[in-house]
Amino acid sequence: MRTRIIVCGHGTTSIAGRTALSRLVNAVRRQARGYEVVDAFVDVQHPLLPDVVAETPGPRVVVPLLLGHDEAASMLLRSVAASDEMIRIAPPVGPDWVLAEIGVRRLIEAGARPSDTIVLVAPHVNGRRALADVSSAARLLSAVWGGPVHVGVVEGDGTPVDQALDIARAHNQRVVVALYDLAPGEGSARIGRLGADVVTAPLLGADAPDPQLVSLALSRAVDDPPSQGVHGVGP
Repeated sequence: MRTRIIVCGHGTTSIAGRTALSRLVNAVRRQARGYEVVDAFVDVQHPLLPDVVAETPGPRVVVPLLLGHDEAASMLLRSVAASDEMIRIAPPVGPDWVLAEIGVRRLIEAGARPSDTIVLVAPHVNGRRALADVSSAARLLSAVWGGPVHVGVVEGDGTPVDQALDIARAHNQRVVVALYDLAPGEGSARIGRLGADVVTAPLLGADAPDPQLVSLALSRAVDDPPSQGVHGVGP
């Protein structure tokens, strides 16, 4: 029996976000030779992960499309794993060097300059583990970008984004928000209204998903290599 890869993330009400997520799943499906790939969602969209698990027998590996620790999603993943011994939960996709490289490309595409002050902004951060992961993502982005990166949070734990932007403005340079979000949604829309000089696109843009991101998601399911990035996140 073929192993199924269940690619699972938060749903969104954004049409652009839903399209971007669907493109990512389809790209993983095309690349995943010998595996059946299905999608599922933690919330908002259907099919929900527990329903997919109940309807798909045999060996399954769940790949969380999460950029850091998410307590609500982790509780659901633990519950799903406990319900069936043939289910394995892979590490989430972030934080990771690949995401930092894509983030730098988003900065360049948005017109960011070496003199700009960069603020990595996450829509939602819940708890110390989540904040540690966002901080790791900022350090990775800083290493690839070659300059300091501050951190701001729209909701949850950490420096509120308005304060982070005020601190960044104190440098008397343009302020560029590096959006740490997978796909367009309400969170990214709110960030765009916060008054930064430039806001990047999310990691999944309007075009086909970055091949590196596709390979990263697939590697979580197939290879599970500890050297691929920072795996400070677990279900």
